[in-house]
Amino acid sequence: MPRARLTGSLVLAGLLAGCQAGPPPPLTASSTASVDTVSGKVMAALEREGFDVQETADGLRATSDAERFTKCVPVLVGGSSGSESSRKMVRVDERSATAIVHFTGSDGGTRVDWDTSYSGRYYNIIRNDHFTRDCEPTGALEALLVTAVSG
Repeated sequence: MPRARLTGSLVLAGLLAGCQAGPPPPLTASSTASVDTVSGKVMAALEREGFDVQETADGLRATSDAERFTKCVPVLVGGSSGSESSRKMVRVDERSATAIVHFTGSDGGTRVDWDTSYSGRYYNIIRNDHFTRDCEPTGALEALLVTAVSG
């Protein structure tokens, strides 16, 4: 039996290692261009990628439901009975990637900071209701912003 326990431990360790997050995505970038130029480039890049972009007092708010920006994993749902037979894995129905982008001008150009959030809307087929969970970034949104600012 020690061999089975060792194999199970190795499998669990491998699964946990695969779930480890990489380095955090960038949250800022800079350009020598003016605020107007940089904000125009960022807005155009986001719109080209299908984001719904809205101007705010000091920047932009952009939202997309494209799968390439948000990684949402299946979730185990269950009924109120708590029995294993009433538990099911469900996949995300809708996903959302949002970036709040701020532009700050300086003598040397423009600093761009952003906050991103990722979520998924799931349907619990047992309880017949929807719920929302946080999802992970794929890194594509942050890469898009860095490229737009520095490009």
